[in-house]
Formats: sequence, structure tokens, C-alpha cells
Amino acid sequence: MQLIIRLLSDLCTCSGDTHNSLVDTDVVYDENGIPYIPAKRIKGCIREVAQEMVELGIADAEMHEIFGKEGQQNSAFSLSNAYIENYEKVTAALKKCHHAELKSPQNVLNQYTYMRTQTAVNSETGTVQENSLRRIRVVKRGLVFTAECNWNRKVSFPELLGQAVSLVKHMGMSRTRGLGLVEMELIGLDKAQKETLESDRWQHVLLDKNQLYDHNQIKYTVRLRSAMICKSTQGNQAVTEDYIAGSKILGLIAGALKPEGYSRLLESGEVIVTNGYITNGEERCVPGQISLQKVKDQRYDSNGEMRIKDMLLTDPLEIRDKQMTPANIRYMDHTGTIEDVETEISYHHQRPSDKSVGRATGLDGSSFYQLAAISPGQNFCGYIYAGREQTKQIIEAVEAMGEVRMGYGRSSEFGAVDFTLDSVEKREEEHKIVRRAILTLGADVLLYNDQGMFTTDVRVLEKELCKMTGCRDLHLEKPYIQFNAIGGYNVTWQRRKPAVYALAKGSTFLLHSENGFDMGLLNGKFAGERVTEGFGELLAKEPAESSDVVVKKVRAEKPAERMVEIMSQDTTGILDGLLQKEFEKRLEQAVRENLKNENLFDQKQMDNMNAAIAKLRVLFGTEHSYENMKNEVREIEKESKNSLCTFLIERIDPEEIGKQVEAEMTEAYGSSFKNKLTEERLFKKVYRAYLAELKYFVKTNQKKGDNKE
Repeated sequence: MQLIIRLLSDLCTCSGDTHNSLVDTDVVYDENGIPYIPAKRIKGCIREVAQEMVELGIADAEMHEIFGKEGQQNSAFSLSNAYIENYEKVTAALKKCHHAELKSPQNVLNQYTYMRTQTAVNSETGTVQENSLRRIRVVKRGLVFTAECNWNRKVSFPELLGQAVSLVKHMGMSRTRGLGLVEMELIGLDKAQKETLESDRWQHVLLDKNQLYDHNQIKYTVRLRSAMICKSTQGNQAVTEDYIAGSKILGLIAGALKPEGYSRLLESGEVIVTNGYITNGEERCVPGQISLQKVKDQRYDSNGEMRIKDMLLTDPLEIRDKQMTPANIRYMDHTGTIEDVETEISYHHQRPSDKSVGRATGLDGSSFYQLAAISPGQNFCGYIYAGREQTKQIIEAVEAMGEVRMGYGRSSEFGAVDFTLDSVEKREEEHKIVRRAILTLGADVLLYNDQGMFTTDVRVLEKELCKMTGCRDLHLEKPYIQFNAIGGYNVTWQRRKPAVYALAKGSTFLLHSENGFDMGLLNGKFAGERVTEGFGELLAKEPAESSDVVVKKVRAEKPAERMVEIMSQDTTGILDGLLQKEFEKRLEQAVRENLKNENLFDQKQMDNMNAAIAKLRVLFGTEHSYENMKNEVREIEKESKNSLCTFLIERIDPEEIGKQVEAEMTEAYGSSFKNKLTEERLFKKVYRAYLAELKYFVKTNQKKGDNKE
């Protein structure tokens, strides 16, 4: 189904952000600058109307059956953020454009929004209150937003939801002051549309199902279509993890298999699901070693590279005169390219139980809160290790999945993903006997000591590694360790898991054995407890000959398309609108440049300048073309004012200025730019800026003259 929202008036979906004195109340927009309506706001408005219908006796339904109940029951439907029509085409056009200054978020945002000012009036005096001027950004009326709505329960569609949607007439802030008038409609998809949508978006299995092995390594990918909340292990919703835990993937599969199928899946004990980490293209990145350090204040060079040190292999004499600090590399691929995970914070509120109060006050059940999430548009990758029969079960379950949502708040706004099983390979071990190796924890490691208690003692890990390799003289040396608190929540039991400390991912050690050990028995293997959920992943490699490590923060970009080609492919008009706005900015800049010369006017002209500008302002308010304004200037009787006004308007010819800026735009953006302003609008745009600059020019020069005296 689709939810359609038409703006019948301007709308402000308050983001909670402020920008000094420029914007007091801003709207919600994405990384491109395109405004959207958060699903939580939409769902709150629908729920409020539905609740009123039930209270008035218009409808008879249990609210929690449709909208869920916190901590006890999920919502019967999921709702995505509402984006403008042709959102995907607009973002694709912006992505292709390589002129960052042209497609900046603020420039894009100005295509869909504008600023409004408001003040408060003193009820006693009837005058404006001091310090009450506020600027609010609003989304322009007439825009249409669409959101995906999916019914999750296998029951008939309730009339209450559709009726509530149609009765929502206002949303956002300042609803009683002319903002937020909307028309909402919930429409279903016909069978053909639904089949097309499911075949395009819900194709979860891409691998060859007929080519399976006794021991399989299945690569999975999670592509974030919306922000995803992966709560921290401490359970804090204001903090998100920057990876997708293996337990979430395992839970997704468990939900598809149902309890009976899930029990059969785990009977063999072969299934292991790794954490999903950020990808560089198609390659899965891994946690960076904590042992990597750089010289304090060291920067990347002009090629985007930096040479740092692996302290496991560094001789103290090499850094004798240097102050070293952690490199703080979260994730990197095998080439040394660093990948960072983008996260975001969104602000929300819950209104009081008394709905006559239109805002959160912190009382009567209302509250303000924030949610941290992984930003959309990023890809995460991991592996599922399973036997032949278990792999068949997993593939069959994943194939039958519809829309996939993961993480916290997935019934509204968060967690919409594309989940796919990409490929399957035979899991093979590469055996190699070595005396030294670098071991990095690819995931948090949970360990029990001999008393059955959780521990972070590295000697317990050393004992575990000796058992895995069969090497009795294997030792951990030069440990670089971090710790992490592990918790969680069991949805089935509705109970929190015990909070314990673990050796954190990225911790690294130097392994040494005089007799040698098989490194293949460690690399890609798992140690400790709860390995089925992604814990305990080990990464082993041979030490490099040098302690130097070159890391890169950039990767090769594809050759940029020419602007003229991008413009021809853009059917949304967004780039055309951005170019037109840039043209108007450059018009004003050209006028400003014309008045930079301080000796432009003699003293006699400066003495009469205010009167001349006042006369031109009067003429500008009545005339609609440059030629008419020149004719009116010729009719001025006073010779001194006539000559000065004539001099002023002959300096700026709108048509000439327009042609000059068109040439600049063509040169800057590599495509033949043609201004779309009419002759009248061009005249108004140029002379509005010209008269304002003249006034500022005179005022500035008068101050300089006063200072000289």
C-alpha cells in the first residue's frame, strides 16, 4: 500500500535543530537537502485521530491491536518516511552531478522550502514583544509526499486505519496558525503493481541454490533503505552501534523459520552468523587493529594516504623522538582503505495524555527524546556458515520473506532494508605452519574462566587458542586490548540478557610459538561463547616485514559525466532549478562587483546620491521594464538629478548583465546555459539588487567620510 500526503498549505516538520540566528526552527531533510516527513510523525497523527474515533464511539477497536503497545506488542503495520514524488530520480540526478557547490544541501533545500518570520505581540500594549522575532523554515505547499505502508498481520485490513488516515487534516507545528494543512489517502496496489514491486525489491536470494557443499560460506548483504537503529549493548537508544550484529541476522532467519524450523536449524550446531560490517564496494571491511598508531597531529597527504605504525612490530628506537597516538581506525579493507560508518541523530517527542495540549511539556506522560541510527544508503556485509541441509533451510526461509525491517523502531521510520544472500562458497581451510602471527579480534569475544564466570583475562583466551591449534607453547604477546559491555534483550522471553564484559573487536595480539602452529586453525574461526550470534570471530595473518602501514581515506572515483549529459537524463528538473538559482545568485554578485570601485562617483554626485536613489526606487515600483524606466528618467525636470539618475541606470543594463552571467555559467558547468527569467523578471531581479547595493554603498562611504573628519 501507499500513503499519499498532499500539502494544502506550507508545512514545518520541526527537526529540533537550530542554526544560530539564521534559522530558529528548521524542517527535517536528508543528506541531499531534500525534505521528508518522518514516519513517526505520520503514525502519531494517524493514531491520535484513531484514538479520538474510538473515544467518540465512531469506531470499535482495540488500539494496541493496530498500533502496538510499547514493550509488549508490535504494530500491525509498518510505515516508511514520506518522500517527495520521484525521490529516487532526484537523488540519482544529484549523485551524478559532480559540482558540489551547485548541489549543496542548502541549495537543494531552497528548491523545496522558504523562510517565514514571526513575532509575538504584547497583549497589553498591542506592540511587538522585544526579542520575539523568529525565523521558521517551511516546506512549500503543493508538494506531494508518498510513504510505503505494509500490513504485517495475516488478517483482513481494518477499516479503522483507512478511515483514520483520511481524517488526518493537520500535521507538523503551528497547525492553528496556517501551517500543516494536508490531505492524506491510503491506496492499495493492484495485483500487477504488487507483483512488480515484490519481484524488484523482495528478491532476497541471488545465489545458485543447486550448488551447495557440505560446509558452506554464504555471503549476505544488508542495504539500508532507511536509517537503522542498532541499540548499543548498554540498551541506550541515544547511542547506536556502527555494525549489524549477527544476532539480528539470526533473529531475522529465526522469524522466517518459525520456532519449529529454527530448532531444527540449530540441532546440528553448525550454523554461525558473523556480524555485518560496512563494505567498500563489494568487499566486507573488518575492524581496524587497536595497535595501529600515528604521530600526534599527523595528517593525510595530498594523495589521501598516511603512513602509520603497527606497534606490535615497532622497535622503540623507531619512535624514540615521536609522540604516538591511536589511529582510531574503525574499519578498513585489505588494501588499507578506511571506511567510516555514517550515523545520525533524530529528535522526537511524545505529547501529553491530554491532547488539548499541543506540545510536549515533560509532564503527564509527555517527553522529549532522541534516537541515534545508522544513516541510510550504506551497505553491510557478513557471512553465514552452515552445512548443506541447514543452508537449504535458510535459503527456503529467506526466499519466502516479504519486506524486511530490522532493528529498533522498525514499524515506523527505521529499519527498512534490502536483505540478500549473494553467493555461496565451499568453506575451506588454508593451513600454514608459522612461529609468529598477528591475531585481531574480528568481533567481541565472550570467555568463561574455570569457575564458569565471564572474564576478560587474556590468559583464558590464550588457553582457548592453544586448544584450537593443539600447540602447547603458544603465547600472546604485546596485547593491545579494549573492553566492551555486552547485554541485549531476548524478545521471546521478554527479558534482558545479563550484562557482562568482553574483549572488544579490534583488540590485537602477537602470537608466538617456538615449535610453530597452524595459522589456518585460527583465521576465520570463532572462539568463546555465543559464536552462533557473531561473537568470537578471529582474524590471523603473518607479520609484515616492516612496522609501517599505509592507510587511505579515498578510493578511485568513476569519471564524472559531462553536465550536458546529466541534464539530458534528468527528468525531474532539479538540476535545472539549481542552475537557475545559481544564475540569480551570480546576477547579484555581478551587480555587487560593479560598485566595488570607491572612486566611482565624485563628491557632488555623492551629495545628491540619496535623492537620486529615492527617485529610482519610486520609478522601480511602478515600471516593469528597463526601457520604460530609462524613459521615465529622461522626464526628470531637475538637471542635476536627471544626469545622476541617467548615469546610474546606464551603468547596469539587465540584458547585458544576464548575458555576461550566462557566459560564466556555460564556462563553469560545461553546458550551454540559457536563463529562463522573462525580461520583466530579469529587470526586477537585477534592479532590486542594484538599488539595495547602491544604498549600502552610499551608507558605507558616508561612514568612511565621517571617520576621516
